[in-house]
Amino acid sequence: MSFTQRAYNTYLSLYDAVMRRWYYMPKMQEMAERHFSGLIEGPLPHVRQLEKNISLMLINSHRSLDVPRPSMPGLINVGGIHIKTPKPLPQDLQNYLDNSTHGVVYFSLGSYMKSIDMPKEKINLILSAFSQLKQDVLWKFENSSVGHLPPNVKIQSWLPQNDILAHPNVKVFITHGGIFGTQEGIHWGVPMLSIPLYGDQHRNTIKSVRAGYARTLNFGTMSSEDLVQNIKLLISDPSYKQKALDASRKFRDNPLHPLDEATFWMEYIARHKGAPHLKSYGAYMPLYQYLLLDVFGCALLVVILAFWLPLKVLRLLGRLLQRKGAEVSRKKRQ
Repeated sequence: MSFTQRAYNTYLSLYDAVMRRWYYMPKMQEMAERHFSGLIEGPLPHVRQLEKNISLMLINSHRSLDVPRPSMPGLINVGGIHIKTPKPLPQDLQNYLDNSTHGVVYFSLGSYMKSIDMPKEKINLILSAFSQLKQDVLWKFENSSVGHLPPNVKIQSWLPQNDILAHPNVKVFITHGGIFGTQEGIHWGVPMLSIPLYGDQHRNTIKSVRAGYARTLNFGTMSSEDLVQNIKLLISDPSYKQKALDASRKFRDNPLHPLDEATFWMEYIARHKGAPHLKSYGAYMPLYQYLLLDVFGCALLVVILAFWLPLKVLRLLGRLLQRKGAEVSRKKRQ
């Protein structure tokens, strides 16, 4: 990363720490006291104390998707925990996917951003782009009254995304870049066109684009031509599919399915009464001790004294010698 990127990351980390400590934590404490204060005897522990007592954290991440970083034994990566063996598709969807001559483009913006909430002009722009494709398009759209549909576009209010992405005839997954959808696309080796909207979607998209199995568009500025061009490139350039399959192999290469691994560690914690041997003492240390600021401060003081004291002694000796010399000169003159 460049200096600017590292500085920006530092700013985000500090901002997150400040907001968490002085905004989110007080709100969580208020919520905890409102709902749980009467369930135990005595005062309710502060959420910061409860946080220090965490025995296990299940992290929705995967070693093949994130950069290497130091970790603790109680932090378990379970990215892909939600991905299951694909179930049989409804017969109409199965036929649609099987019989598509040039393959299918699957489009879904997830559950938070609904396609029905998009501006009408944006919907028309997307439909115009889809009409220029030779591939069929399967679009998760929450309302069947979208208007005139191109003959190659099929919409449904709900679609079994994991089962669809598992079908070998799906050529491109158009997604908003959410972590669950991104992991599903990676798991099944489908090249992605990511249109991030907010939050972690931008970070997930950047990672996917850098890895070479995705392209990205800006939702606010994309044109019909941009959409067509990017979809065609993802299909025609074999490197996107190859890198998607490479990422899929790494993502699937686990000693256990993430759900089984999560189950094992939860039972492990229960068997060993919270497994205190997995916890770091750093959680209970003041920040200045955790960062060794007191040690570095002491070392700095020693270094300063090692230079300052001899210099001070030499100056004192010099002054004494000057005084002695002055006294001798004065006596000689007398």
